[in-house]
Amino acid sequence: MINQNNNFRNLSFLFFSITLLISFFIGENSAGGTKNDYLQMSEFLLLFSQNIKETISIYDPKINAHLPFFYIIFGKLLNFTSLEILRFFYLLISLTLPIVFYKILKLRFKSSDKNILFIISLLIFLSPYFRSSAVWLTNDNLTLILFCFSIYYFFKSNKFKSKNINHILQCFIYLLLSVYTRQNFILFFFFYLYYLFSNSELRIIFIVLVTNFLLSIPILYYLFYYDHISYYFVTSSFAPDKTDHLFNIIIYLNLILFYLFPFVFTKSILKKIIFKLKTNLKKILLLVLFIFFVNYHILDYSYSDHGFGGGVFYKLFVETLNIPELLVLFSIISLVLLFCFLDKKVSNYIIIILVFLLYPLPVLYHKYYDPLFVIVLFSLLSFDKDINLNFLDKRYVVLPTIYFSSFYLFTLYYYS
Repeated sequence: MINQNNNFRNLSFLFFSITLLISFFIGENSAGGTKNDYLQMSEFLLLFSQNIKETISIYDPKINAHLPFFYIIFGKLLNFTSLEILRFFYLLISLTLPIVFYKILKLRFKSSDKNILFIISLLIFLSPYFRSSAVWLTNDNLTLILFCFSIYYFFKSNKFKSKNINHILQCFIYLLLSVYTRQNFILFFFFYLYYLFSNSELRIIFIVLVTNFLLSIPILYYLFYYDHISYYFVTSSFAPDKTDHLFNIIIYLNLILFYLFPFVFTKSILKKIIFKLKTNLKKILLLVLFIFFVNYHILDYSYSDHGFGGGVFYKLFVETLNIPELLVLFSIISLVLLFCFLDKKVSNYIIIILVFLLYPLPVLYHKYYDPLFVIVLFSLLSFDKDINLNFLDKRYVVLPTIYFSSFYLFTLYYYS
């Protein structure tokens, strides 16, 4: 039986890996803009491969909003190989993401069917944004891999309750490495700090904070020496003169709903929703009023002048059907589902807010949250016990697979 399970997992992983290899050779761009990002980014790789000091002095965050360390490392690797081989090497690195995600699921859901957990980890392969990043050497996948390693050690340390300081340090070090790749992941430090101060001894807290400060010195040096700190952490992020943050709340809730949809339409979960609605009517009403308040202050539903961004539901309800009220309705459904499903833990509120603040930009793109939402959904959010059991029930795992497969095929067709 064990051999059969191992064969199933090995063959499944091999199959999806082969599909990714095919995507590489045909130049798949199912995310739409990833190839253009690569063409822009490859210029920096070539420059950094020739001269780091000169290139970093002209590296403009207004052109490329990420810290330069990813480009420096891969640029130096370019001195030893060609760009095409470097892309292929990055594709092989990307294959570690579903593996690490599976290791996280095994740690968190120890008593669950390992095959079901493995199938859930394979949902990563159905993300057009994961696939496009793997093919076109953008820093999205590396950031998520490092972030997943961080989550893995978060659970390995029993949410920092362990006396093994090595696991706690590894959690923070991997998160810091993800920040070196994409600086906005620094927000997840607040999530970890909440657990660190709640569960760890003062000695461990001190060691962790000092270690993180020392390992952050290259970032701090770059930001202050080249006077980029205001852009990376203020101007580019919040852009108060351009961003309608209230409308972004509506978009964000619709994006969350997109990932909750395939897991909620089961008889037991629908019963639970109805029960929660009956027993928490006043609280539900307050959530609805909050959405109406947000919607009242939205002046314009034309989200993006260039026709990109907003996510699947925005494109369907606003750009295609021209019925923005449906977008508002779906944001209400999303908020109600979160209320019904989540345990009332502080950590849940922290992670929901942090993921929203991760990209407080004038335009939210679906790719920012895919497959990040799938990872957060199954690793960092604490759901009601019955909900978790339904997520991991083999009777219901087929629907999410079909759902995300359809989404991938749609994006592949849409951007081809």
